[in-house]
Amino acid sequence: MKPIEHRSTHTFDEALEAIKIAIGKAGLTIFAEIDHADAARENGLSMPETRVLIYGSPKVGTPVMTDAPLTALDLPLRLLIRELPGDRAAIAYHPLAEMFEALGVKGPDAARFDSAQRTIAEAGCISSCR
Repeated sequence: MKPIEHRSTHTFDEALEAIKIAIGKAGLTIFAEIDHADAARENGLSMPETRVLIYGSPKVGTPVMTDAPLTALDLPLRLLIRELPGDRAAIAYHPLAEMFEALGVKGPDAARFDSAQRTIAEAGCISSCR
């Protein structure tokens, strides 16, 4: 499964903040924020700012995981925000609809996950994604 990546003309911090706001406005919960760059610094290494947000809604995810238990490997949803050269950001996620359909999730239900991820990722572009 190849990730989908949007490149933003905005900074890492702007993209991260816009995504967090969009997740909240969508009624979703951020369950975890993994700061890979901070972990690297703590171990004497360096890398560009790189975060993974793990987010979702138990009201949406639980019935899907109950009906198709293997979807729990990919739920809650994950979104990668990374800093690019030139103080820009990229936002990436794995499209899940096709895989979820193969696991028995009905087409429209599976497609909702890709739609939600795309909407949240595009919020990180604020006004322009490439």
